[in-house]
Amino acid sequence: MKFLVLAAALAVSGAASAAAADMPARAWTKAPDAQAASYNWGGWYVGGNAGGVWGRSETSNAFVNGTTPIANRQAITAASPGLDSDGFTGGGQIGYNHQVDRWLFGVEADANYLGLKQTRNVTAAFPIGISTFNTSNSVTTDWLVTLRPRVGYAVDRSLFYITGGLALTELKSSNGFSDSTGQTETAGLSKITAGWTVGAGIEHAFTKNWSAKVEYLYSDFGKQSVAGPVLAGPTATTGMIAHDIDLKTNTVRGGLNYHFGGAPVARY
Repeated sequence: MKFLVLAAALAVSGAASAAAADMPARAWTKAPDAQAASYNWGGWYVGGNAGGVWGRSETSNAFVNGTTPIANRQAITAASPGLDSDGFTGGGQIGYNHQVDRWLFGVEADANYLGLKQTRNVTAAFPIGISTFNTSNSVTTDWLVTLRPRVGYAVDRSLFYITGGLALTELKSSNGFSDSTGQTETAGLSKITAGWTVGAGIEHAFTKNWSAKVEYLYSDFGKQSVAGPVLAGPTATTGMIAHDIDLKTNTVRGGLNYHFGGAPVARY
């Protein structure tokens, strides 16, 4: 009896081994890449933007040459105001992105209207003598163009990026001086000025082709100078007044982009 049970067990074991040998081998599959981005940010895009801009200009009025007492010259310089302005900005942008896994490398160009204008008049008494004087300074800029590389990191449909590059604007300045003795001076500047800009933003794709962004940019256009002669009536004196003007802007804007799509996300 024991012999029959042992024989039956051996028979069942052999049959199971044969069945297992006849089964096809299990196919090997690679686990999904945990770092792969599921949304493709690569390719060309165009869009528009709108927001607010805040500007700051430091002006300097310096009396040079002439016979004006030093204390009076210092009073003119002390009357140099800082100008703060704010306004609306709006425009359009075009750019290209190349995506490697979750990292994005691109370049963007934009052109925007800027509504920045500020004027300030300062009236004061000369320390020496009984006369008074007035200074007038204004700074205006109407547009901003930037060309900026971008580096970003994608988390599915959200993109976090930093950007910086070239900034261009037309800086316009009007400056004047007059005193109660009849002396006057005026000097103006209108110049396309190159500066630099840097910023950061967040962009989110809410459909396959459309995305919305919020962006901050800081721009600095350095210092510009202009000078004019001091006149006593119609006659020029030996004196001149030199004016230095700079411009720094802060821009916060939102935008919409349409993406044309590009090559599949690169893997390296």
